[in-house]
Amino acid sequence: MSSSSSSSYSLTLFFFFASTFLYTSSNSFNITDILNQNNEFSTFNNLLSQTQLASTINSRQTITVLALSNDAMSFFSGQSTADNKKSLSLLIILDYYDIKKLKSLNKKSVILTTLLQSSGQAKGLQGFINATVMNNGDVMFGSAVRGSNLDSKLIDSVATNPNNISVLHISSYIPIMNAEQPAPYGGSSTPLPAQPPGDDDYEYDEPPSPPSSTTKPFVAAATAATAKPPSAKANSTSGVSAINTPNLAFAFVISSFWCFMTV
Repeated sequence: MSSSSSSSYSLTLFFFFASTFLYTSSNSFNITDILNQNNEFSTFNNLLSQTQLASTINSRQTITVLALSNDAMSFFSGQSTADNKKSLSLLIILDYYDIKKLKSLNKKSVILTTLLQSSGQAKGLQGFINATVMNNGDVMFGSAVRGSNLDSKLIDSVATNPNNISVLHISSYIPIMNAEQPAPYGGSSTPLPAQPPGDDDYEYDEPPSPPSSTTKPFVAAATAATAKPPSAKANSTSGVSAINTPNLAFAFVISSFWCFMTV
């Protein structure tokens, strides 16, 4: 093999492995590994694996997981694996939300699309959740079904990888409400009283088209410009460090290419 052919072959291999590295690094998070760092979420972590939701989360480019600590998992012990998967799917938001982004709602609400909605199992607004900043600054979550209470409180951040994955600790599970009237799916709860703002105060994520015409006034498409990408520094919450993996990958490829060209 001539020297020119050898160089061309080497360059091809280099760019193949470099592009592969960049692709995998842009989405290099593993929800199981993240939650394994804190035994407080061991039951929640195990259920994500049992229901195969962990692999679904890891396959996503952008995701937010509302995690429950072990002492808030009693509801799931009496359910089948299929029911647990459905209930847990409501805690997986198909967009990136960290504490800063939620707090920036400024006493307003946002309707968030969850994995349950994309599964096709939800009816009406069952697959959406409502996140509201209360008058005292607390962020509360609840079903987006009309008349539902906001019964789950944001406690703190577990982990963040800006614009890829955010894991947030919430106080209690969010029940799947009956699409016709507020009645929890799979059980009952004693929620805190809700303090939702008026309809004009709602902000909207980018959910799919509303399931029926009756939901049109409540769920609408949002403009992507409503939220600025958070900085790495701003996403270090409660001692959680944010890692900008794509920048690290880019630096690796550039330095490798420089070394290759100087050989």
